[in-house]
Amino acid sequence: MIRDPNTGWQEPTITINGFQLSFAEAMAVRVAVSSYRMWLSGQNRKEIGERLADGYDHCLRAVEAHMRGRP
Repeated sequence: MIRDPNTGWQEPTITINGFQLSFAEAMAVRVAVSSYRMWLSGQNRKEIGERLADGYDHCLRAVEAHMRGRP
């Protein structure tokens, strides 16, 4: 976990292609994942199809669990 020295907030350690994201970048990724899951839970899932929405939601739920430090 990355801790912001000013606020004490923590974000997950995220590495993409060997580059570790900064605190702010990790926060942006976490918020983007959560926001997309919320988007999928509404009327939008019908637009992309239930099967695709379920697949995305399953994977995004796993990503959120990993970001919280759970397998």
